[in-house]
Amino acid sequence: MSKRFVKTMMILLTAWMVSLTACTGNTAGTAASTDAGKEIHLAVILGSHNNAPKVNLGLIEEPIYEACLSFGSVTLICDDGAPYSCVVDIPVQKKGLSKAKYMSIANEQTRTILETASKMTAKTEQVNTLKAVQLGVRSLNSVEPEDDSATVIRKMVLLDSCLSTTGALDFTKSRLNGISAENIVEQLRKLGELPDMSLIDELTVYTCGDTAGRQTALSKASQETLKNVWETIFKAGGIAANMKDNLPLDAAYDTDALPAVNTVTIEQNSVDIASAEEAGDRLKNGAVISFDETSISFKPGTAELADPEAARKSLEYVIGFLNSYPDYKLLVCGTTACWGGESYCLNLSEERAAAICNLLIGSGIAESRLRATGVGYSFDDFYTYDQTPSGELDESIAPLNRTVKIMALDSETAARVLAAR
Repeated sequence: MSKRFVKTMMILLTAWMVSLTACTGNTAGTAASTDAGKEIHLAVILGSHNNAPKVNLGLIEEPIYEACLSFGSVTLICDDGAPYSCVVDIPVQKKGLSKAKYMSIANEQTRTILETASKMTAKTEQVNTLKAVQLGVRSLNSVEPEDDSATVIRKMVLLDSCLSTTGALDFTKSRLNGISAENIVEQLRKLGELPDMSLIDELTVYTCGDTAGRQTALSKASQETLKNVWETIFKAGGIAANMKDNLPLDAAYDTDALPAVNTVTIEQNSVDIASAEEAGDRLKNGAVISFDETSISFKPGTAELADPEAARKSLEYVIGFLNSYPDYKLLVCGTTACWGGESYCLNLSEERAAAICNLLIGSGIAESRLRATGVGYSFDDFYTYDQTPSGELDESIAPLNRTVKIMALDSETAARVLAAR
């Protein structure tokens, strides 16, 4: 055997051993990570309450595993009326273990954290998603690397309906149909409630707008509005959110076992409904169908229909649904802009609702199946603020409040409307 051949074999053997060491050995906190030299710190917000679908823990398994493998940390936050958290620091493993061993330890840590997450359900009534986000931001902003040479990566996952019902962002007091994301951001900024997310590297939001329990399903328009509100808040806070939706939802919590959550009124614009079947689906699910001035118009300051035939045509699919379900009863509610005094507006709105009931009766619907009422501008669920800074009526917004709304008489929204009247 020649000396040249032996030398060549020794070089190849040495190179192979170096390669093998890189694959099987590690120094704690660096090469053991999926991305050497980086610590991943993760905050997960879990919407484990009764107006959201059951949390799909499979969606957070991979990011938790990455945090465990990088010796970072995981903060679990349960979103309810008083969000609470559980912080898990991932201990640095001793040096010299094989890559397979580091991965095995990370897998075991991931299973333990997921088990903890599965037990975190709402303890307090209502939902304060903004507060939960603020807790996550505080946790991520406070992390310090185990190794001074490591790069800290901060990630947040929000797994929730995002339909907050208390706190600085309360959707039970804001109409999703007429809400302004920019106005909300400005209000949160003034209140000092806008979360500073500038240090966060990645934000993923799952199931925003997906509902469960007693909460009426959001219309497509309402869901898009809700997503836009949160995207605008996050952008103002310093990060672009990756919104993930259209996920399969096949599980829900036992709502009787969880604290109460107020429902958010969901409106469906009449022009977005195409058939009697669709109208029936929305009404049966507790939604409110809203007819604005483009579909049912009254002569200014009166309860006289500007075009009775056009109004009847706009109501055709409602009439068709009522004819198919002869026992179904409706509440017809009028609303107005904030102009002319509360008493005047209440009376005008009720008279307009009565005019629509008369039109339905004239189309063959029994009077006993209809009830008319009016709330003027005094019912927050149906009112969008329409005043200018100088106290004048803002005609760019006022038309949103000049409506007639139809809902199931036995719905929760109808009960609240009648109680308020």
